[in-house]
Amino acid sequence: MKVEAHSLMDPEIQADPFAYYHALHEQAPVYWMPDAEAWLVTRYRDVQHVLRHPEIWSNDLLAKAGFSMFQHEEARAVLEAEGWPRDTRLQSDPPIHREYRALVNDAFTAGRVRTLAPFVERECEALLDAMAETEACEFIGAFAAWLPIRVVTHLLGLPAEDARRIKHWSDAWVEPLSSAVTLEREIEVARLGVELQQYLADWMDRKARQPTSDVLSTLATASFRDGRPLPLAEKMGLAEHLIVGGHETVTSALAAGMKLLVEHPEVEAALRRDPSKIRNFVEEVLRLESPSQGFFRYAVADGEVGGTTIPKGAMVHVRFAAANRDPEIFPDPDRIDLDRPNAGAHMAFSQGEHHCVGAPLARLELQTAFRGLLSRFAHFELATDEPLRIVPGLALRTLERLPLRFR
Repeated sequence: MKVEAHSLMDPEIQADPFAYYHALHEQAPVYWMPDAEAWLVTRYRDVQHVLRHPEIWSNDLLAKAGFSMFQHEEARAVLEAEGWPRDTRLQSDPPIHREYRALVNDAFTAGRVRTLAPFVERECEALLDAMAETEACEFIGAFAAWLPIRVVTHLLGLPAEDARRIKHWSDAWVEPLSSAVTLEREIEVARLGVELQQYLADWMDRKARQPTSDVLSTLATASFRDGRPLPLAEKMGLAEHLIVGGHETVTSALAAGMKLLVEHPEVEAALRRDPSKIRNFVEEVLRLESPSQGFFRYAVADGEVGGTTIPKGAMVHVRFAAANRDPEIFPDPDRIDLDRPNAGAHMAFSQGEHHCVGAPLARLELQTAFRGLLSRFAHFELATDEPLRIVPGLALRTLERLPLRFR
């Protein structure tokens, strides 16, 4: 495969990018993508280098590059007029980033995540009970979409009965990441974003008056170290980030993991023989499928990556998913290896300053889910002869549907 004959923007490459990743590793590990107008970085060590130097390659695309998720001014105007512009300070650069991250870190400590384990197990069992009433389901709609949204709703301290609405808003929130949203749909998405913001603003007002131990109460009453209260717009951005980040990628990883089990019965059999390997299986799912395939950085100064000079003002796309299949780091990178000693070194949660704050909770959900699925059901297989489709998009990787049969 010739690198210059293809692009990450091609729908067929987005559906199955793995051969292209290997071609990039070999031919052009730092590659100028003309159609995206960005430098594509694919080798593990090079991606790591970019992530470790935010003073050169900034994550704060809104402030430094004027970059917005919305491609159309009309959609941005809806948020500005009726809600709050999309901005999460968790995407700012250090040292500012550290102060905002400190506001949410306590929600995801190992101890706090352990206290959530019984809730995650109960919700998982309830979803498995519903699946067990039949012999087939569309797995994303029956299980994968609901476990993480119920968990994040509980974590924020929002009513369980609102999970369906919150999921609807969250699903809309990520649509602009596909870079293929029409003007009309982007305006609809902006209006749905306003609905979510108004909902959160109402709940933050209640939490400020009667705070409890949940994360939304923490945000509602948050202040900086010098005592200044956190502005409502910034509370909103943090809450939106936690909802979307805590839901969409876990849903994608659950579906991807189930797909891999169906495609690799020898792996399913090995996990049934030794459930202790589920932990490494989860890491291999995250490495191989990487729900967050990659994100952009903005060069605020001239820099060098892998011997290539990247000029100030350029956009850089760090491709976590390609780094996760770098054979220099992960031998035989396309194989599920339940005994891989460095499986957890993947970049599915990024690394460095912007390593995903919710990674411990995501791992808990994934491990709990696959333990439950494998213990409850004896066998899984696809319930369709049609090819499985990936939702088009440059940043995220998720299946549209996953029809299953089981017993």
